Amino acid sequence: MGRSTTRSWMALGGWVALLAAGCSDAGEGAAAHLDAVSQSVTLADRLAQCAQDPRVVAGLVSRDVCAGAGVFFEETFDGNGRTCGTCHPVANSTTIDVRFVTDLNASDPNDPLFVSLQRPELADLETSDLLEDASILENVDGFIDPAHRFVSRGVNHVLSLSTSIRADAGDGTTSPPVERTGWGGDGSSDGTLRGFLRDAVAQHFTKRLDREPGVDFRLPTPQEEDVALAFQLSLGRQNELDLASVRMFDAEAEDGRQAFMDPHRGRCNVCHHNAGANFQDTGNNRNFDTGTRNLGSPLNSGSFEDRTLADGGFGGRDLPAPNFDSFGSGIPDAFGNGTFNPPPLIEAADTPPFFHNSLQINSRGQRDINDAVNFYASATFKASVAAQELDQRFGAPLELQPLDAVAIARFLRALNGAFNVDIAKQRLNAARVLADRFASTRADVQTKLMELARVEIDDAFEVMGDPDSPSALYPAALNQLDLARAEIAQGLAASSAVERRNRIVNAIARVTTARAEFGQNITFALGQGNLMY
Repeated sequence: MGRSTTRSWMALGGWVALLAAGCSDAGEGAAAHLDAVSQSVTLADRLAQCAQDPRVVAGLVSRDVCAGAGVFFEETFDGNGRTCGTCHPVANSTTIDVRFVTDLNASDPNDPLFVSLQRPELADLETSDLLEDASILENVDGFIDPAHRFVSRGVNHVLSLSTSIRADAGDGTTSPPVERTGWGGDGSSDGTLRGFLRDAVAQHFTKRLDREPGVDFRLPTPQEEDVALAFQLSLGRQNELDLASVRMFDAEAEDGRQAFMDPHRGRCNVCHHNAGANFQDTGNNRNFDTGTRNLGSPLNSGSFEDRTLADGGFGGRDLPAPNFDSFGSGIPDAFGNGTFNPPPLIEAADTPPFFHNSLQINSRGQRDINDAVNFYASATFKASVAAQELDQRFGAPLELQPLDAVAIARFLRALNGAFNVDIAKQRLNAARVLADRFASTRADVQTKLMELARVEIDDAFEVMGDPDSPSALYPAALNQLDLARAEIAQGLAASSAVERRNRIVNAIARVTTARAEFGQNITFALGQGNLMY
């Protein structure tokens, strides 16, 4: 999912109205926007609204998942106007990237994402990384001196969390966490995804850096945490693949699958078992030190006394002084233990950045999945603790060959394209169910699902390539997907429920034909949360 610049449908109606009314002064407009969106809706209200939602009435989505989506995409928690959807927009793979941030800043510089530029008291809430690299300031090691003691990281997508957050007790990290959140498994102070919401509010929603509950924001209620957790766990995939039984119908992608699994060609399957996020031996998410911090990063660094801070990954919360020597200088320059947790790879090709610090391997190339795969051929990775452990496991160093790296990247792009197509079909099928049952009643829900299905098809094109290019993945599938886009466009313009429904059915048929081109046993069980926005 997600390179489209389409905005997610957050609670911005009040701000749009203010712009239309002529609030041209940025500071005045931002303050008015904050007043307009900061009134919390009770969970009881959300549950009552969801009981009438056609997706809930039709049995497509549970009431709790619906209410959790409301908390996620709409609730400001009486803070600075941000919501969870500000950094995790549904129409951009639940993450932000440079293109998304650049386009949003051009179209709506007063969006709450940019609140640090609008309000002087929040000037230190973010750094220049937000605009330059779509990366955000994180006080993962505690709120001691938050303007200096920080790390800068890319924004994780929140897809397929139910498959990827179980912590692996065998990696030597302390408890918590019981679950992995964030790039270092350290995004939640209590080590749980449920608790991540509280920490996100304090980190990103605050009106001042004092972060005083009841003044700068309100904390989520336990019930809001419950439904937000239910929603997040329902996003993306609910299952893992069995790569041993998968077969790709593109010859190079199939070769990439084999290299991915071969310990003498790729070794990817050990730490990203079945192209997910889990360790092969345990099926749980294990932290590793892959040396990414040593390759350099374009991002800003925090400081401690007279030292520049590196990002030490997991384990530095509330320590009085740096405890980890990240570059071998003999002087601790980071909080943590140098380890980070793998993200799932099925969703990777269209959810950059690919590493916590937005590093780019080839300065002359694009920051894409090919560049990320090539990291594992670098001297930096070969010298890392994780690589040495793999060398011991297999009895020899990995020498990732250029052709294997290209094939592995193509395999990952094919998986991501299949995932995009499946979510598009899921949304179109839901729109068809609603059209059959409700005709034009709440047609807005049907059309939003159709629009989001089109976003997924656009994303499939982005990861699979131009169908006229000789290097495109599955050109016959891309031609069918293009026809599906045309059907969706005509369905959105339809003047009757019958015509809209017929166009949806036609689009489903095109998408189904396209999906058959990818391969065998690429079967994703998709969660209800993909139908929310």
